[in-house]
Amino acid sequence: MRSIGGPWAVARRIAEREIERPGTLLLGRAGPSVALLVGDEVDPDVVVGRPVGTWPDPATLEWSVVDVEASLRVPHRDAPSADVDDFLASLGDAVEAVFERVRPSLVICRYCGRIVASELALDDSACYACGAHAFGTAD
Repeated sequence: MRSIGGPWAVARRIAEREIERPGTLLLGRAGPSVALLVGDEVDPDVVVGRPVGTWPDPATLEWSVVDVEASLRVPHRDAPSADVDDFLASLGDAVEAVFERVRPSLVICRYCGRIVASELALDDSACYACGAHAFGTAD
C-alpha cells in the first residue's frame, strides 16, 4: 500500500451508513484523508473517496465514504502485468485526486506534528490526544 500513499489503517465502519456492502475500509494517505473500500468478492472492486467521520457518542467514530472519485475492479490473480500496472496507476491517480481535495481541511497538530482529519482534531491546531494533555483533560 505504500506505493499509493500509505501508511493505511483499517477503520471501523457502520454498514447501515453510506457504505452498505461488505468489505474492508482503509483510511490513509496523510491522516485519514482518503478512504479505500475494498469489497470482499473474489475479484473485488475498490472504491476511492473521501472519508467522513461522525461521533454518534463519545466512544464511537463511524466512517462513511463520500465524494467517490473512482470505483475500480481489482485485476484477477492471473491478469497480465500490464492490467495490474494500469489498475495501480488508476488507483494512485484516484488517491491523489481525493487527497488534493481533502488537503485544505487537514489539521497539523502544533504539539506532535501529526496530520489528522478534522474528526480527530480538538480544534484547528491540535489532535485530540495532545489537546487532552495540553489542556488537562487526560488521565
